[in-house]
This record gives sequence, structure tokens and C-alpha cells, in this order.
Amino acid sequence: MAKRRILKKDISRIAGDLFSEVLVCKLYIPGVDQEKADALLTRILDMEDDLICRAHRPDGKDNPQLVKAYYRKLLADLQKEADEISDGITALSK
Repeated sequence: MAKRRILKKDISRIAGDLFSEVLVCKLYIPGVDQEKADALLTRILDMEDDLICRAHRPDGKDNPQLVKAYYRKLLADLQKEADEISDGITALSK
């Protein structure tokens, strides 16, 4: 497991990339539904806050196996949420 600091920076970087993609779609693609774009922006910010808060407090600090499983679940949740938001961006730009 990498350091928590690096994990939090990765979460922020991914959220920032997704945020900028939605912002570009919202501002520069004509015919984009503004409410859906705003909902995606809010979802990205909520995802970032939630995952960074979860990165601060792992379950079972005394048991290394529980900590590894916790961070694996955190990374899986990050990947799942990023994929869903990416699909939303694709649907937004069509």
C-alpha cells in the first residue's frame, strides 16, 4: 500500500480531471443539458470528499490484512465511481 498522502493526491487528481471534462462539455459544447452537467459536477465533488475522508480512517488499524482489504475496497470504489461519471460525461456530450 502506498502512502495515504499519495492516495489522496491521486483521488484529487482523478476528480480534477473528471471535473474539468464536465466543465469543458458544459461551457463549449452547444446543446448540453446544464442541469445534468451541474449534477455531475456535484457528484464529482461529493465523491472526492467521501473518498478522501475514507482514506483518513482505515478500519482495523491493528490488523494489516484488514487495512489492505479496506484500501482495496476504497480503490475499487474509486474506479467504479470514476467509470460511472465517465459514462455520464459521454452521455452528456452526445
